[in-house]
Amino acid sequence: IMCFGSVVTGLGDLDFDLVGYAVALAAAACQSLYLVLARHAQDKVQDLTHLDLLFYTAFYNCIIFLPLSALEFDEVQGFLSREGEVTRLIYFLVPYVILGALLNYTTFWCTAANSPIATAVAGGAKGILSTIIGLIQFGAHLT
Repeated sequence: IMCFGSVVTGLGDLDFDLVGYAVALAAAACQSLYLVLARHAQDKVQDLTHLDLLFYTAFYNCIIFLPLSALEFDEVQGFLSREGEVTRLIYFLVPYVILGALLNYTTFWCTAANSPIATAVAGGAKGILSTIIGLIQFGAHLT
């Protein structure tokens, strides 16, 4: 039903972008695979907790994203050399990191306590709630 709703929405989208939808589908597939593999790892290794999964995920993400970030070091250094940018970076980065850590924690906790399917359904409910809040709070117009 959720997939059918996505197709119907895509058919009625006035700003249809094939590449955007392809990337969104790839991201959804990767997230689903990610949750299934996390649950599979917990089933195979008896002492693996959701906190262990959180640690390993952060570790592997550092292996992937630190070299990619290093490629942009000069641009970041130039950006942070402007007045007030370091303070602005801290102002936005600290809450972003805290919320990201809480999101990962709750995702692994939900997957460990339930199943990947329950986590995916909760993610769908989150999307609906985010749309409603965006509509009410920011006056977004839906087509």
